[in-house]
Amino acid sequence: MRYGFVLDQDVCIGCHACTVACKTEHDVPLGVNRTWVKYIEKGAWPDTKRFFSVMRCNHCTDAPCVAICPTQALYKRKDGIVDFDTDRCIGCKSCMQACPYDALYIDPQENTAQKCNYCAHRTDVGLEPACVIVCPEQAIIAGDLDDPTTTIAQMVATEKLAVRAPEQGTGPNVFYKGVDEAALDPARSGSLDDSGVWRDAPETTGSWLSVDLTPKPQGPVGNLGGDIGAPSPPVAPTSARGAPPRVVYNNDHPMPWGRKVSSYFLTKAIAAGIAMAALIAMLTGADVTSAWLSWIAPLVAGLFILLTGVLLVWDLKRPGRFLFVLTKANTSSWLVRGAWILGAQALLMAGWILTGLLGGDVTPWIWISALNGLAVAGYTAFLFGQAEGRDLWQTPLLLWHMIGAAAAAGGGFSLLAAFLLDDLETASDGFALTMLAGAVLFGLMTITELMSSHPTTNAAAAFHHMTRGEFAGGWWRGQFLAVALPILAGALVLAGGTVITGVAGGIAAMAGVFLVDDAFVKAGQSVPLS
Repeated sequence: MRYGFVLDQDVCIGCHACTVACKTEHDVPLGVNRTWVKYIEKGAWPDTKRFFSVMRCNHCTDAPCVAICPTQALYKRKDGIVDFDTDRCIGCKSCMQACPYDALYIDPQENTAQKCNYCAHRTDVGLEPACVIVCPEQAIIAGDLDDPTTTIAQMVATEKLAVRAPEQGTGPNVFYKGVDEAALDPARSGSLDDSGVWRDAPETTGSWLSVDLTPKPQGPVGNLGGDIGAPSPPVAPTSARGAPPRVVYNNDHPMPWGRKVSSYFLTKAIAAGIAMAALIAMLTGADVTSAWLSWIAPLVAGLFILLTGVLLVWDLKRPGRFLFVLTKANTSSWLVRGAWILGAQALLMAGWILTGLLGGDVTPWIWISALNGLAVAGYTAFLFGQAEGRDLWQTPLLLWHMIGAAAAAGGGFSLLAAFLLDDLETASDGFALTMLAGAVLFGLMTITELMSSHPTTNAAAAFHHMTRGEFAGGWWRGQFLAVALPILAGALVLAGGTVITGVAGGIAAMAGVFLVDDAFVKAGQSVPLS
């Protein structure tokens, strides 16, 4: 059994009856929607046409939201319905990043994620979903896709239907009949710059009822090149009537992740990088009996791990449930695996501290902590890889980018310690080498990314926003601070310069890593998915 929908846009009149029925059935608050109607307009006045498309959860065969959810709050039923248990949800918002269809939202009253669940409570007693019952044009067809006797199965087998984002490989079970391509692919129509659903219009644009239909000048179709200062992302294709498709009515989807996540990138990078720098310093002849290498370094790294945990819990919408990540764990989620890795590093830091304070040999602890530090630095690349809705984050370079960031930030922070402590003269070269190597790796990943093509329009548009658009200022400043200055400062220290030079490079490295990763996190969420 596999339940699904066919949405017949040939007969849909855009009346929002499905949206209202869904809100009533599930007590959905204003400002968020489980299902909504998107309006697309094409053409130039007076020759214009409006297209409707109903948006909702696609109840995917291979649902990425289920894989990434750390507490198994999202799960797939035997009948194919992707359902949700709000009692397990911690409000981490990772499911919102994994969904390529913008189908999930945070309920402003419950502070848990929510979405269409196919009216499972009705389906279980033999009733159709509320949206199906209320539709005046019978534009919503529901049923078992695996039963050849059902209307929906026969339509899927015989009609020419389309699905949203088939390139994501999720196996969506919501099909569209007679829909315009621009309605399903946000890249063809751009994002909404007007009022959206159930919210006031910005003062600068006015109401969607008075949207300007005058054709706007457009650049070359699909041109992603040009100067760094180019202001606009890739443009939508121009229609035969002389104007690109435009969104005039849609739901609002704010960015789920912000500065707390960007800060977490930096704090765990420093924690991991301190252990890496300690190993390199030890291998280059540093005295492991010094206070820093014997117990202060793991103490400081442990504090940064603690700060990382605080940031992660602080970003949850239900922070009181943070232990669910361990007690109700979904072992396929890299949020859970990341918690294990951070916990293991904290235990290693504790062992390192205890051994050092008791006068034991800390060499094994340094080795093991540095190796696990690679996992601390890099596991987020796999977590972001599970966020399948954000194509920019799928880059295979992200793992090496994060390891380079950790080495640069951790080496730079260790140089600051060498400046403040008198017994680290023999370690400063190792710290400088760690910072320099990390900055070089960080820079190489940036150059490779700049020279690479992007496999999807979504990824190309997000990369444009990061390097040439809204987030370009922070990204380019961050590259200078995280790459150029640490390389120069590290080289000067290794050439016999003073440690204070390395301190300046280390501070620049930490600031640069934050700016670059902040732009990366935000740009990945800047491209509309619905």
